[in-house]
Order: sequence, then structure tokens, then C-alpha cells
Amino acid sequence: MQPSPVSLFSDGPALRLLDLAIAAQESGGKLSLDEEIQRYVRVVRGDWIANWNCSVYAAAGVLDFAADSVSRLGALDSFPPEFREKAARAAGDMEPAEYLHMLAELVRILDRQGAPEYSELPMAGWEFLQIFPYLFGFDAVLMDEGDGSFPDTVRSVVSNEHPYCHERAAAYTTEAQRALTLFPGADGLRPHLSWATRDRLQELIDTVNDHMQREHS
Repeated sequence: MQPSPVSLFSDGPALRLLDLAIAAQESGGKLSLDEEIQRYVRVVRGDWIANWNCSVYAAAGVLDFAADSVSRLGALDSFPPEFREKAARAAGDMEPAEYLHMLAELVRILDRQGAPEYSELPMAGWEFLQIFPYLFGFDAVLMDEGDGSFPDTVRSVVSNEHPYCHERAAAYTTEAQRALTLFPGADGLRPHLSWATRDRLQELIDTVNDHMQREHS
């Protein structure tokens, strides 16, 4: 009995990689498919949970399985609607199965080359959202509570979660420290978040740590 592709292609790496392919194709030359996949490699390799759950090599295997499934079934009709639509858009004039095999091989080639440094390939907007989701969310907090000082806003956010603030507190400090390490200049993450300079990121870390030491030590 052949396995059904429906559940595997309702979500997961095949859709993510097709999204990148479509974005590159429809960007009018502003985006490179190779570079978008290199960023995908960097995101997955940089997160041990993502890499443990579905490595880049495994994601390429999912694309190959998708291609084989399309070939076996003869069409995209029985696939989930989102996958069907994206596979058709990405393939364009190519046969979907042929395109999916080609995309899988490209993913494998770029994975073997390793992940580029940010100095070689700047961080994209979608990549930033995957790596710094809590800092991105904090941007909305600052817009809603912009009247107070920055440390007061941080204290308020963490205190509002107290005593169940461990997850958010850890996420803020982890992401801020990662930003300081990856982008050590004075601007920090400012190209992506207007407030996230090196000084502000350090202030966020210090304020959260102060709360944890006072309330949880």
C-alpha cells in the first residue's frame, strides 16, 4: 500500500521551501533562489531544535518524496490545496514532479556548502522573524506603551507575567544576547528593529536579569 501524501504536505518543509521559490521567482530579480535557500539552511542549522526535528537534508528528502508522489498519482489534484497551488506556481511551465526534484537537488547542493555568515549574506526579513520572534513582538509593546522609559516598559512586561514569566524572560534575554553576539556593532538589530541598538539590547538583558534575581532567586 502506497503512503498517502496528504498529511505530509499539509504543512512543513516542502511548503516553506516552495514559499521561498515563489518569492524569488515573483520578486522581479530582487531575490535569488540560491540565496533564499542559503538563508533557509542558515536558519535550520542555527536552531538545534529545528535541525533535530527536520534537517535540511531531510527537507530535501521531503521534496523528493513529493516529486515521486506527484509522478505516481499523475497530477496535483489529490494533494492539499495549499501545496497544490504553491507547487503549480513554483513549477510554472515545468512538470511539477520535475521541478520538485530540481528544487530538492538545489537544497542538497547548498546544504553541502554550509551556512554563510551574515557578513556574506545579510539577514532577510522573513529570517529575522524566525530567529527573533520575541524581540519582534516587543516592538508592538513599545508602540502600545511608548510613554514610559525603556527599562520601565521591560519591567512591566515581565512583571505582568509573574510568577509565570520564566519562558518570556528567558526568550527575551536569549534573543537579545544572540543579537549582541551575531551583530556586535553599535546598531545591533536596528536595521530590522528601530529600537534594538546594542545599548538597548543590553538594557533589556540587564532589566530582565534584575527581575529574575529579585523575584526568583
